[in-house]
Amino acid sequence: MVQRKKTNVEILDQFASTYPVDVKAAAEAIGVRVLFDDLPAGISGKIQRDHDGSYYIVANRHEPEYRQRFTIAHELGHFMYHRDLIGDGVQDSPAYRAPDETVYETTPLERMHETQANRFAANLLMPKRLIRKAKKANPDANACELARQFNVSEDAMRIRQGLPRL
Repeated sequence: MVQRKKTNVEILDQFASTYPVDVKAAAEAIGVRVLFDDLPAGISGKIQRDHDGSYYIVANRHEPEYRQRFTIAHELGHFMYHRDLIGDGVQDSPAYRAPDETVYETTPLERMHETQANRFAANLLMPKRLIRKAKKANPDANACELARQFNVSEDAMRIRQGLPRL
């Protein structure tokens, strides 16, 4: 019997079954290379199409690991949802929106696409079922402790839990 090939969603779901999610390995498992390099000030990451049609993500190597992880997941969201809009590449600022508004004049990506990529990143890095599992294991865990366990920023964890940002 021939085994069917897993979809990208199924592959990512496997990686999102334990925390912290190995987002670099998840991206590479669906065929997106991940690199860490120097990027201009204010740029956290980018996704680009290579000359052979494959995609790669570059995360700013000077940012904290939790920021790099969110950047990789965010750019992976663009790959999953907006591949047809990426063109030769999309760059995102630390706030996960275009560093200046003029980018929206030269690319089909809009603010709603950035919001979708952020939601994708949160769902991948902090699946609600895993947050519930972590809280069940340690009912007294606060957002800071959970952020450490999931290797995300405290702000990201607070937003994910519907708590006010600090």
